[in-house]
Amino acid sequence: MIGLALQGGGSRGAYQIGAYYAFKKAHIHFDAVVGTSIGAFNGSLIASGKEKELLDFWSHVSIGEVLEFDKKYIQKKINKEYDFDYFKLGFKNILSILKSRGIRIDGLKKVLDTYLDEDKLLKGKMDFGICTVRLKDFKPFYVFKENMKKEQIKDYILASCYLPIFHMEKKVDDHYYIDGGFYDNTPVNMLIQKGCEKIYVVELNPLININRKPSKEVEIIKITPKRSLGGVLIFDTKSLVENIKMGYYDTLRVLKKLDGEYYCFKRMPNFFYTLLTRKIPEKEMNRLKGFFNAKTNREVVIQALEYWMKVENTNYYQIYSPYKMIKKIRKEKEKKHFVFKFLQQLKLL
Repeated sequence: MIGLALQGGGSRGAYQIGAYYAFKKAHIHFDAVVGTSIGAFNGSLIASGKEKELLDFWSHVSIGEVLEFDKKYIQKKINKEYDFDYFKLGFKNILSILKSRGIRIDGLKKVLDTYLDEDKLLKGKMDFGICTVRLKDFKPFYVFKENMKKEQIKDYILASCYLPIFHMEKKVDDHYYIDGGFYDNTPVNMLIQKGCEKIYVVELNPLININRKPSKEVEIIKITPKRSLGGVLIFDTKSLVENIKMGYYDTLRVLKKLDGEYYCFKRMPNFFYTLLTRKIPEKEMNRLKGFFNAKTNREVVIQALEYWMKVENTNYYQIYSPYKMIKKIRKEKEKKHFVFKFLQQLKLL
């Protein structure tokens, strides 16, 4: 059995739907998906077979409007207009939150009402589970859909997402709950309990990342963001779309065993890199290895390419051929930087 564990991390969760589409492209099918916080929300739609709707949600959602922030304040924050009106509107929002004893979750409820189909979730072949924490005694609750009543499913998902900044409401069994991330942000043990022998974990690099040690040894493959996903509350929809793309390519890099840390490069054999660097003096190679903290010729070349591509603001969302990139660099005008000089000295033939 193959399982998928989705970490919590607020609006960084857009990254996870990008990752899921990469799994689909690689023809990886999951028997079960579990999640904490936003991972629980994403997991519920994935288990319902509604990944298209989930992609649409993250491509168009305004997190600020879902949380009912002032629209003018949202726009100023997106445009980075930090003027007097911005701070005045921000203060007004804070007063409203204090008056309501937290951010109201009516917008979150509407999102679930719009996107979640409990019948499809319950009837779907993919199992689904969430982690939340009962506030009264700080007791964790790991619950699979088989133990959820249909009318309580949305409450369980909301309970898993409940940050202390939200207006507290009693949920399942008339108790207060808080975000499952305060106890277990990556509930892989739920999947182990179900018999999964291989588990993919899609991480979000959250600020608070409390995880429980796996109860037994299984194959765990982690998909980790290689660049910043931004804050927990991302108001700019363009940034969310960027995170979707990042999730897709970060996942492809792992699944297809591509080279690169930030960019994706087609995997070439070791002799290709030996051939490329054959004319580079040993002293220069050692300098580059120290600069990049690299051990092999492959690592030096790939990191040098990434260094140059960042300087040139090259698009991250493509799978590149090292051969073609080096060929392109050799046509550029000579530059003084030693990394660029190194790349131009590489011998293709």
